Amino acid sequence: MRFKAASSLILAASALAWTSAAEAESPWSATLYAGPSSTKFVTQILGGDFEVNGGMAGLAIDRGLFKLGSGISFGAELQLTQFFGDYTYNTGGIGVGFRFDEFPWSDSLPTTFAIYSGPSYAPNAPIIKDPVPHQDPKFLNYVSVEAGVGIGRRWDAVLRIYHRSGAWGTYSNTADVGTMIGLGLRRRF
Repeated sequence: MRFKAASSLILAASALAWTSAAEAESPWSATLYAGPSSTKFVTQILGGDFEVNGGMAGLAIDRGLFKLGSGISFGAELQLTQFFGDYTYNTGGIGVGFRFDEFPWSDSLPTTFAIYSGPSYAPNAPIIKDPVPHQDPKFLNYVSVEAGVGIGRRWDAVLRIYHRSGAWGTYSNTADVGTMIGLGLRRRF
């Protein structure tokens, strides 16, 4: 199961990498990313307690839907992830959010910042052991935050944070069940 999910992510990213450079600029992009993950509460992580208990790899497909002006656009995101380590499971999510790409230095160093949020589904949700053992609900909320800088004509290096939780009781009273801080590549096409 894990091999199939990882193979699918690699295949999708490879297909995007060899897309013809002659194509016109479009509102689509894909980000392949990975990093260490933790089941600690966000408040604990912000306090410096990012206890790594696994890793996560993800693929995010984004599409800008419309520009709001002043460098801000509204978009949608499809998110596929694979957690591994103490908790091995995969998720899929679809969200909406905003991207900003008109920083004062963007002409010399293209820079973007984006945040997306929406429902997330884990078909094989694990039992989370911390702080007390509890079944991770299949449906929760995800939030992704991405900061990127241009490293090529259509490529960005990104820092991406992914978080999955019950959203303060909106989906579940379950505590934070997965946070990842990682690096990746974003391909605009």
